[in-house]
Order: sequence, then structure tokens, then C-alpha cells
Amino acid sequence: MLKHSTKTRATLDRFRTQVVKRHTTGMESLMLESFQKLLRKKGLVTGLTINPTTFEATLFGRDGKPLPFDRLSAGERQLLATSMLWGLARASGRPVPTVIDTPLGRLDSEHRSNLIERYFPNASHQVLLLSTDEEITGGYLAALQPYVTRSFLLAHNEKNGATTIEEGYFPS
Repeated sequence: MLKHSTKTRATLDRFRTQVVKRHTTGMESLMLESFQKLLRKKGLVTGLTINPTTFEATLFGRDGKPLPFDRLSAGERQLLATSMLWGLARASGRPVPTVIDTPLGRLDSEHRSNLIERYFPNASHQVLLLSTDEEITGGYLAALQPYVTRSFLLAHNEKNGATTIEEGYFPS
């Protein structure tokens, strides 16, 4: 009985390793594709791997060598985090609502445009953007408008010490 139990345990461990490896390979591909869609620097990242045991992600640069995360700008790291979540959501094969707080913080104009044009309309069946009054304005607001179903404004009343929800977006 002990011999069969040990063999069964070893078989299950091999099976688990193969299943995890298969899933991480798919996630790697989806995350890398998502990151490359959002990046301004087209050749900066050429590969992404996920260790199937620790789930640690490693980026690879154009020279094929590991690219440390600290070599990315703050905006690029924000896009990497967004890409990883986007890749996971896509890998799940299920509709997952997406909530993004201050979506355009720390990003330059080209990265902002990439998010607005490539990510927000495709991130999920339902995307909630919690923006500040100066983030999504002008051309950015116009580009998103075809994808917006409803807008709300959280208006804080200092006198009452309460926040109300109003239909609409920030006044122009």
C-alpha cells in the first residue's frame, strides 16, 4: 500500500507540474502580447517567462538577456502590471469586470493613448474607470465616448461631510 501511495503521489506531482507549466506558458504569451500592445518602445521587451513553481515573472530585453524591472520607468511598470492582469483575465476565458483607479497616472501621452485606444475598449465586458478630474479629458474623453455606457460623478460635500453619486462626468 505504501509503495502504491508513493507512486501515486509522484505521478500526481508530475501531472501537476505539467498542468501548471501548460497554463503558465499560455499566460506568458498573453501577458507579453498585452504588454507589447501598450508599450511605446516596440523592441524594449521581447520575452516574458513565469516560473511555474514560484510564479516569478522575468522579462527579456532585445538582447535576449533578463531585463530587471527597475530598468523600466514608473509608467512602464504600471503598464506591465496592467498587462499582467489583462493577460490573466484573458487566460481565464471568463468575463471578469475590471476596475481601474487613476488609470492614466504616471504615464506619458503616448502610453495614455495606447491605454485608451487598445486596452480600455478591450479589457473586459465591463470596465470601471475611477479617474480624477484632469485625467480623461479632451481627446481622451472623445476617444472613449463610444465605449461609455454610463458616467457618474462622486461629489463630496465638505459641509455635510458626505459624498453623493450624480449622473454624468466632471464639468468641462
